[in-house]
Amino acid sequence: MKLIEKYIIKQLLTSSLLLIILIISIFALSKSVQLIELSLNRGLPFIFFLKLILLSLPSIIPIILPIILCLSILFTYSRMKNDSELIIFESSGTSKISLLKPVIIFGTLLSLFSIYFTLHLAPLSNQNFKTLLYTIKNDYSSSLLEEGTFNTIGKDFTIFIKKRTNTGQLNNVFIHDSRNTKKPTTLIAKRGSLIKSLTGTKILLEDGTQHFYSSINKKLSVLYFEQYLLNISDETQSRLGGKWKSPSERTLYELKNPDLSNGDDQNNLQAFKAEITQRFSLPLNVLAFSFLIVSFILSQKFFRTENKFFTIKVLLLIIFLKAIFIASSNIAIKNIDFELVNFFPSLLSIVLGVHTLYKNTRVI
Repeated sequence: MKLIEKYIIKQLLTSSLLLIILIISIFALSKSVQLIELSLNRGLPFIFFLKLILLSLPSIIPIILPIILCLSILFTYSRMKNDSELIIFESSGTSKISLLKPVIIFGTLLSLFSIYFTLHLAPLSNQNFKTLLYTIKNDYSSSLLEEGTFNTIGKDFTIFIKKRTNTGQLNNVFIHDSRNTKKPTTLIAKRGSLIKSLTGTKILLEDGTQHFYSSINKKLSVLYFEQYLLNISDETQSRLGGKWKSPSERTLYELKNPDLSNGDDQNNLQAFKAEITQRFSLPLNVLAFSFLIVSFILSQKFFRTENKFFTIKVLLLIIFLKAIFIASSNIAIKNIDFELVNFFPSLLSIVLGVHTLYKNTRVI
């Protein structure tokens, strides 16, 4: 590898790392804002909060890598252009193909890096994220029931426990459940115990009363009970947190072999196909997008006094590629047998890149 090529790759690596840190930091901050309400409602320890943030990162890496490399190429080659380094390289006999080669090498390495994320790390992280989130919203709520204070579970469920024994028994339990807006209920029991099941966390109340006001009959009623079993988990989340996996959580084998006896799988067959092609098209986008961007840059004149709108042109091209990617993804998911459309942005970038190089005789 030539010294110039090593130099450019080093510049690309530095720019890419800085951009990755910046974009991931912004994403993590945005994600933390989304999770802050859950954290406050559940009294979530920081370690769980941090784990949710970290598990959400692998899924965005393959999506942002093409844009990160394109921006790195823009910053690197723009700086070399402004510092007249590109003019010096050209004057010393360096061909533009030699200036293109470092991008191809670095883009290939990033594509391999992206494949590892799309095929392995991202699906695994997505599944673990969903499992942890489900646990926090359901099973984990049982360990957050502190004695002597009102514990809020979700927006419409409040529980007060005067004392918790070493055996886990709950003494003097007060519950207000307004999840059914037409029939809000208050339960008071001498004893209670928590029960975990496949459908979530339940509480078994003993020796108590149920108070509820019927909006239909306009009456306050009181019922006495010896035992009363109440589900304190979010029922919607219980269904979502069950056995069904979304396309982004599945391995390639699971995507290729859906359970046709499962109604959810049958309704998402096209989404499975689109997910498969996208896991291969995203790494290809890294190389294809960067090829087009560097081809466009090298087709421009290197003099600083020319091409005043050079940076704007490149940024618009990057935005165009991102828009094509989003449109192709939507088409692939929503239209039967259109999953191969996911490869359109890469193919278009390669064709445009080759055309740009071919029409500019100085590049060849």
